Amino acid sequence: MRKISNALLILMRPGALSLVVLVSCAATGTHAQTSRAAAGRVYSDSDAAPAASRTRTRTATADDRGALGDTPTDILHAAHTIYISPNQHINSDYLEYKLDKLPEFAQWQLSIVKNRDRADLVLEIKKTALNYIFSIVEPESSIVVAKGKVVAINGRVAAEDISHQIVKRMRAIRALPAN
Repeated sequence: MRKISNALLILMRPGALSLVVLVSCAATGTHAQTSRAAAGRVYSDSDAAPAASRTRTRTATADDRGALGDTPTDILHAAHTIYISPNQHINSDYLEYKLDKLPEFAQWQLSIVKNRDRADLVLEIKKTALNYIFSIVEPESSIVVAKGKVVAINGRVAAEDISHQIVKRMRAIRALPAN
């Protein structure tokens, strides 16, 4: 019974060598521990070297952006530029106008850019029936930092509601600067 449970543990480990070790253990009757040592592979998390943490580096296309962070809160707090992804449901120019009109947007020193490659955040909008579903994504890592839904009769009303929802979500994370 011990041989079978050890063989199943080996089979669950990643790697192509697992099946070979399983077959050889069953055929020769040796213990799985001996086969693991002979293979020279690391099978437990405690034996493995510590995993390298994910870090952001500057790229040629984003040379003015620094490290934004790894959590949605950090990313949203550090962002300075937003790109509004074009879609057929909302006029992106009108949404830009509505965002620029809000005082918090200017106080946080957020800018709207026309080049997706230069943006810290990308605003994407999809529509189902009267629901306008938006998500704000960090393009480098594809982390969704904020999302929401508004119900509106048309794109103009949706643009205004979405702009208010975005500021409301950001207000929970970013404080207004002291005057």
